[in-house]
Order: sequence, then C-alpha cells, then structure tokens
Amino acid sequence: MNYTHLSIEERACLRKYYVEGKSYREIARLLGRNVSTISREIARNYTHRYDINTYYPHTAQKKYLLRRSFCHRGMFWNEEVIAYINEKLQLTWSPEQIASTPCALKLPSFKTIYR
Repeated sequence: MNYTHLSIEERACLRKYYVEGKSYREIARLLGRNVSTISREIARNYTHRYDINTYYPHTAQKKYLLRRSFCHRGMFWNEEVIAYINEKLQLTWSPEQIASTPCALKLPSFKTIYR
C-alpha cells in the first residue's frame, strides 16, 4: 500500500471543512483522501479545550509527531538496555520473559529482542 501522512496544510483544510459542518465523505472528496482516514484523524486528534470540543490542526500535528517519535527503530539502543538484555539471555531467559519483566528500563518487545 502506498500512502502519505496528512500534512499540516491538509489538517488545516480538514479543520476548515469540519467547522463549516461538511460531512466526512465531503471532506474526504475535497482532500482526495479516504473517508476512513478523515474519520480516524478527527477521532484520534479531537481536542477538548476551554469547554470547546473541536479539531485543531497544530495540536493534531504535535500529537502525530509525538506518536511518530516512538515508532522509529533504535529507540532502545542504549548501553544499559543492551547490557540488561544480554545478561538475561546469558542466564537463558527467553525474549518473552525479558520483555514482560517489570523493570525500570524501557524494554523493547520480544520480537525486537529476537531480531
């Protein structure tokens, strides 16, 4: 599947159309996106501010960037985590046991440990 993430400009247009009261289908048609993309974007980034519930494009962009920052590989590659994982592997722990152990360190999933 080929797709692109919503840009800040598309989010600004989405807000404009949303405030005007256009339907999700109409907004999707105007932006050239799928209806489910629009409905998920609004549901995921709906903001409750000053007793006014609405969609703010800059807040949505900040939320998107924050969520995206956790998706990149390498976020667990610090020496302390690697040493902890290696220690447990040498003690014949399985990756599932290592990943599910309560620990002060932020550990990767067992799939990442297998890799």
